Amino acid sequence: MSHDRRRATLAGLGALALWSMSVALMRGMSERSGLLTGPMLASLLGGVLGLAIQAARGQPLRAQVRLPWRYLWGCGGLFVATNVSLYLAIGACQDHAQTLVIGLVNYLWPALTVALSVPLLGRRARAWLPLGVLTAVAGTALALLGGGALTAADAGFWTTPRGLFALGTALVAAVAWGFYSNLARRWGDPERGAVPLFALATGGVLGLLLLARPETVTWSTRGVLEIVALGVASLTVAYALWDLGLRRGDHALLGVASYLVPIASTCVSAAYLGVRPGLNVLAGGGLVVLGAWLSKRALIDEA
Repeated sequence: MSHDRRRATLAGLGALALWSMSVALMRGMSERSGLLTGPMLASLLGGVLGLAIQAARGQPLRAQVRLPWRYLWGCGGLFVATNVSLYLAIGACQDHAQTLVIGLVNYLWPALTVALSVPLLGRRARAWLPLGVLTAVAGTALALLGGGALTAADAGFWTTPRGLFALGTALVAAVAWGFYSNLARRWGDPERGAVPLFALATGGVLGLLLLARPETVTWSTRGVLEIVALGVASLTVAYALWDLGLRRGDHALLGVASYLVPIASTCVSAAYLGVRPGLNVLAGGGLVVLGAWLSKRALIDEA
């Protein structure tokens, strides 16, 4: 692996580490800063800061808008769909335990990223790739639900319109990000991306939703800090690192490593939201690692 490719791969791994905090921050922010207001401000902050950083590096706005149109509109649309859907899904939850269930659905995206790389990137895979994907999904399910989280969340909630909306939007987020994680590689420019523009577009869509559904926000220091942390760490730094990793790094390794995010996110969310996970996290983590190993072994071609 070349030095540049190694650095890009490490950047992608750094993004996965930062995303482990995202679900917990999103839930806390929705409770303190509003379902739409907090995410809108975090997205706008991330976009503006990202543009400033890229301009300082000699990549002005005009260089980003000249990127391939399929990347700008296709990947941009998927980026917006992922973030808006996930914010709405987490905001629809009635308690912290339900947020873990939504995390389960959202974290189907790592499995989808590897599986979709076969038709979208033309990668060849051995026959046991589905086994690896299913094993990782089963591990994620066990880690999040095996300790009784589903019971604590009240299973009846998921048959209500609000529960179905939460599950549906979380699934949209997972599918959209699985496609983004492959199409950014296929359609993007290896030298630069447009993540700040995508973040600003996300803030714009959330702003339009806020006009249609006004909300009252009671500001607090913790709520402001959550907005800043999500806007800077997740939207500015993590997405830029992930975009770089997808375009220039070891795509196969990043796809498999992303399987570990559900376990890390569960631990962080449990500590931040005060939900105690059981020993099922350890067993689920073992299945996730096994699934990641099987998937890595199943992929034949580099991409």
